[in-house]
Amino acid sequence: MAQKKPRQHMKEREVAERVRDFAEVPLGYTPEQATSEAKRCIQCKKPLCVGGCPVEVDIPAFIKLVAEGKFVEAAQKIKETNALPAICGRVCPQEDQCELKCILGKKGEPIAIGSLERFAADWEPDNKRGGGSVSDRQGVSSIKVAIVGSGPAGLTCAGDLARLGYQVTIFESLHVTGGVLTYGIPEFRLPKDIVQREVQYIKTLGVEIKTDMLIGNVYTIEQLLAEYKAVFIGSGAGLPKFMKIPGENLAGVYSANEYLFCIHMMKAWQFPDHLTPVKVG
Repeated sequence: MAQKKPRQHMKEREVAERVRDFAEVPLGYTPEQATSEAKRCIQCKKPLCVGGCPVEVDIPAFIKLVAEGKFVEAAQKIKETNALPAICGRVCPQEDQCELKCILGKKGEPIAIGSLERFAADWEPDNKRGGGSVSDRQGVSSIKVAIVGSGPAGLTCAGDLARLGYQVTIFESLHVTGGVLTYGIPEFRLPKDIVQREVQYIKTLGVEIKTDMLIGNVYTIEQLLAEYKAVFIGSGAGLPKFMKIPGENLAGVYSANEYLFCIHMMKAWQFPDHLTPVKVG
C-alpha cells in the first residue's frame, strides 16, 4: 500500500514575491510531510537507489529513520558517507541519480530522496544536543594532510579525512570558503548561509581552514609536501572555454564563471548599492 501514497512536493514561495529578490524558492518539508514521504519507501531488499548515489549514502536506512521521526539520527546516518547533506539535498541532480533508480518510479513517482535529505540536514543543527563535532571522528592521527581549495571536492575530502582522524588544513585562495558553491550557484538555489553552515560542520571535525592563501604564490606544492604527508588539489575547473567565434571579445560578453562571480561574489545583482555592474543586453 505504501507505494500508492502520492509523493509529497515541497511548497514554494509565490511567484509575485520571489521575482523581487534572490531568496530561496522551495520552502522545504514540514515534519509531517517528511514523515509521510518517508513512509512511501518500501525498503527494498536490494536498494538500487544506493547504487545511483555517487557517495553511496545508505538511503533506505536514513529514510527509515525519518519515517520513525528520528530526524537527527537520519542526518547523522547520511553524514557517515556525505559531509554536505544540506547542499546535496538542494543541488544534486537526484532525478538522474538515486531517484532515477527508485523502484517506485517504474510505475509512479519515486521517493523524494533529495527533499528528505535536505529536510534531515536542515533539522539537525537546531535539534542536535551538544552541537556538532569532534565526536564524529573515528580516531586521532599525527599525519597531516593539506587540501588546496575549499569547494565541494576539498570540503568532502577534508570531512572524510578528518573523520578518519587525520590532521587536515584547507588552503583557500579567496577570502570566503565554499568555492563554486559560493560563487557559482545563485542564492535562490543554494543560500550562502547553508554553505557556511556546512563549512562550519567541517570545522567542528577539527579541520583548519586558511583563506586568502593562493597556492603557487604563498606556498608551492613542494613546500606543502615538506610539511604535510599528502596534498589534495581541489582547485576547481574555473578557466573558461571560449568558442572562438566573432564578437566573443566584445564589451558585455561574459564567460559563465565571470558572470556568476560578478553576481555572487561582488553582489552585482544589488547594483548600485554594490559597485560592480553586470551589463544585460
